[in-house]
Amino acid sequence: MKDHRLESADNSRDKYVIIFFHGYGSGGAQMLDHVGNKLMPQAPGAVLRCPEGPQKLAEMDGASYHSWFDIQDILDAPSVDAVAPRAAAAAEEVNKYIDEVLKEEGIDESRLIIAGFSQGATMAFYAALMRDKPVAGVYSLSGGALRQIDEIKSKPPVALLAGEYEQGDYSGMPQAKDTHEYLDSLGFRTDFAMLHGQGHDISDKAVELLANLAEILIPAKAPANDAAKPKPPVRKPPQRFNP
Repeated sequence: MKDHRLESADNSRDKYVIIFFHGYGSGGAQMLDHVGNKLMPQAPGAVLRCPEGPQKLAEMDGASYHSWFDIQDILDAPSVDAVAPRAAAAAEEVNKYIDEVLKEEGIDESRLIIAGFSQGATMAFYAALMRDKPVAGVYSLSGGALRQIDEIKSKPPVALLAGEYEQGDYSGMPQAKDTHEYLDSLGFRTDFAMLHGQGHDISDKAVELLANLAEILIPAKAPANDAAKPKPPVRKPPQRFNP
């Protein structure tokens, strides 16, 4: 799976990785540029990996546009029942890519955050919860069909975010809030943040909260022989977003 990589120049914290999945009709290069330029100054030690979805939709002016799974038949009428099995199927291949990133970067799951926006947020959510071993955290911005996952294998900390003006039942604030309550009932460590004044977008505030999440969940120093001898993440008292 092709991806794009950016590393923070600030090494005051040991390395950790954020994998960020793009939304429908975007691409890894676009996400690296959009998210990376905002994130890197706030995320010492971070490596940002932005993969490209396996379904290529178009190519224009040297840029390619992708999807993680097919939704063209439901673009006009999004359906959580239709999306859920497609996301689950795609997550199996995506997790192979995640395994490759862990090996390439020399880390284990305790120093990995899986993040995404829109369809990419759905992808991040499904992939993370379908892994046998929990990652350090999940960041799901404006994801859809989250409540419908039924193949949960691990329970990483999950941050659910949506814009104030995202009011659709398929994704956005209602879906994120409902999923937050559902995960709480299953014993997850989870949080929900409404981004005031925001629609379906990756705002400066949304990126700031991703950097905050990493600071909360990733220890500043990696354990010795991090990749060779995986250890569970250091547990801290629950902290809340402050949008």
